[in-house]
Amino acid sequence: MPPQQPPPQEYARVLLILIFLFYLYTSPDQQVGPAGFPSPRDYASERIARQKHALDVLNTTRWGDFEPRAQGYTPGRWLNLTGFREHDGYGWDRLEGWRARCDAFSKRFRAVGAEGYTDLNGRVYENVTGIVQGKWVRYEGDLADPSAIGGRTFNLSEVAPGVDWAYRSEEDWTRNITGTEGKMMLRIDEKIGESLGLEDGAANEVRQVAATMTIQDESSSGDGWEMRVHGVHWPSQGLMLMTTTSEKFAGIFALPHLANSMENYKSAQKLLNRTLEQTVNRLEKSIWLDASNPWTSSPNSQNDAMFPAPHCEYIVYVQVHPINSQTLTSLETFPSDSRKDTTLVHQIEDELRFPTGAPLELVPRLQMSTVISSPDCGFMLESKGPPKFAPSDGDHLLGLKQEVWLYQVRKWLLVFAGVVFAQILVLKIQMKEASTPSTIARISLFTAGIMVMADSLVFASFSLLSATAPSIFPSALLSSFAALLSVALGVRFTLALHKAQEPERRERERASAAMEAAIATANAAASPTPAVVITAAGADVPAAAAPPARSTELAVIVPSDQDVDAEINAVANAASAVPRLPTTNPANTTVQPPAPRGLSEFAAVYGQFVLLLSFILFLTLSSLSWPIPYRTAYTHLLSFIYLSIWVPQIYRNVLRNCRKALLWKFVVGQSILRLLPFAYFYLREDNILFADTDWTAFTVLAGWVWVQVWILVAQEILGPRWGLPKNWTDEGWDYHPALREDNVEAGGLPIGLMQIDSPSHTHSSGDKENVRTVDCAICQQVLEVPVLAAGHEGETAGGVTGILARRAYMVTPCRHIFHSHCLEGWMRFRLQCPICRENLPPL
Repeated sequence: MPPQQPPPQEYARVLLILIFLFYLYTSPDQQVGPAGFPSPRDYASERIARQKHALDVLNTTRWGDFEPRAQGYTPGRWLNLTGFREHDGYGWDRLEGWRARCDAFSKRFRAVGAEGYTDLNGRVYENVTGIVQGKWVRYEGDLADPSAIGGRTFNLSEVAPGVDWAYRSEEDWTRNITGTEGKMMLRIDEKIGESLGLEDGAANEVRQVAATMTIQDESSSGDGWEMRVHGVHWPSQGLMLMTTTSEKFAGIFALPHLANSMENYKSAQKLLNRTLEQTVNRLEKSIWLDASNPWTSSPNSQNDAMFPAPHCEYIVYVQVHPINSQTLTSLETFPSDSRKDTTLVHQIEDELRFPTGAPLELVPRLQMSTVISSPDCGFMLESKGPPKFAPSDGDHLLGLKQEVWLYQVRKWLLVFAGVVFAQILVLKIQMKEASTPSTIARISLFTAGIMVMADSLVFASFSLLSATAPSIFPSALLSSFAALLSVALGVRFTLALHKAQEPERRERERASAAMEAAIATANAAASPTPAVVITAAGADVPAAAAPPARSTELAVIVPSDQDVDAEINAVANAASAVPRLPTTNPANTTVQPPAPRGLSEFAAVYGQFVLLLSFILFLTLSSLSWPIPYRTAYTHLLSFIYLSIWVPQIYRNVLRNCRKALLWKFVVGQSILRLLPFAYFYLREDNILFADTDWTAFTVLAGWVWVQVWILVAQEILGPRWGLPKNWTDEGWDYHPALREDNVEAGGLPIGLMQIDSPSHTHSSGDKENVRTVDCAICQQVLEVPVLAAGHEGETAGGVTGILARRAYMVTPCRHIFHSHCLEGWMRFRLQCPICRENLPPL
């Protein structure tokens, strides 16, 4: 009996397992302490007690109480906070150098007056929520001997007693930047609600701010080290001061002591006294519901309080650059506000947050410079840019405000949805053209499968994006819907391809089975005859092997390459119309009809497709944590495989000896449309993902697609097997042979050309070849055919010119000749000769 296909329930189980694995992969870690250990609530209670003590220290200290590097013989002054005590051993000897570098960055944009630095009101953004990125370099200008850095050892039991660290060796600390330069990204989130206004002084307003900082160097994996910093922002000065906070570093509680002026210290202390106290009280009341740490430096792990991992701490100073005066001059056409105290920058911010339809053509970019210090790991970093470096080497940190970035994301998502809809239209044109079994059998199943798999990945990505990003939900949903339509049409097209190529697969299976049977028969014939054993009882002849059982399977008659279902139904109807003798049914039994073979095989292919898609999805998610060279290589490799969509079609053209299977609208359209997203991310510098541009990689990818398209063009013009050795493929029928008069005896000339020459049917076009005419049986028009003289090689015998000349006619194996376009149009519907109805090989 034929092999049974696995039931559909098996694929449902596989899908359920994949969903379960995806849930485990994406769900946050739920850290539960083992038996005998304190619970997360106990750890939270201890942490709240330490935070209350740190808050008391913040309330009772004054400006100047933290001076680790004393002048002269005066001893240093320290704070009774974790990480700010003398016996903790942190490298606070570079604090003055860090402050000096911060002042140097601020002096470029703020003039020094009698009362200190001047404000930047009206020239900087007041709300700096957005994303900036740039390059950083290691700073060692404050060190007399840079080689003396390092070598510190910390006793974490003394620094943070009562904390169970995951490990204690300094070599295993995370976020330790060892490179000399790299890249940096700041995602700033400013909290407008937590602000404090003062009556006088330079720091007339201060706000809470938080940022996610990503630092990448030569040795980091993935996107680099990512951490969460918290601090304060002085909008009028364009200053931000942020720090990490952990069990071994009370950064946020000592942050005012890191300010560069007494005014900033006072304003930051007043703000933090109020906000930190409110937060600690809220945590104490909700400890049974929420045991997380609001000032954790781990952005993706809120529950790392049980077994924290030691890492390097960071202090971040940020100076917001004022907007260029030329840019402000170009925005003078912006409608002014009726309020006199409202600046142009403030009006731009109001329009971005609360759009009213004002003509705002250009939004100034967000630019910052930063100086970063690590007190425990002892290094200092700064953004790369003028005046120390040329603008071509780096321009500090550049980016977009959040409103502008979200607008860009929504805009490009709509553009991508338009690209996907264009792909759908091109696919519909191709599906309409390939509407018969003869034409659809020419198309490669793998070419269509690659497109469907790519669209499925896009659909899964945008579906997840639309569910997790409310701010871009409409645009992401539209792109997801467009990808879903493309997947639906692609699956339908793939099913039609699989169904039309079913006879071809059965023929290959029979040929393979026949070859295996022939090999088995040859091996059996070559086996030696068993010898006769003479014993006392007589001749003992081994028992002959039983003849192989005859197969009880019914012979399968493969229909022609036409409407397969119609012919099968016709045979079934003819068989049911034959009268049968009456028989008695021994019992009324219900027999479950077997599932159609085509659908069951396609279900198996679909299951493999889902498994491969899931594997690629999980591998792509895992690649986000790989080192940059490996991740870049994986991205290029995946892109190269995806853009090799025409390679399977080229191979199928060679295999079937088919010159053209796809419309040029489809080939060119799909090639351009599927290259557009790569062009955006590989060539545009300010793309929405902040990906690095790579012109070389895009040139290689675009050139590879261009080469594939030209190979398809060469296959149509010069033949599908042009340029390949003849022994590489099986010989196929040539519909465009070179006709010679000396082929009359061999039966090589078509039937219509073997008549007696007459002046009305023959005219000479040279000394060595003449043109004969014959009527095309399809269009009933005259067909002129060049025929070579006997023993001569004319221009139509070889070369590109000859190949193009022979494209005007087609000769069938039954020796009938037609116009090429006439027979090609006929063979789209029937693979039979229009005259004698003999089967024709496919194009």
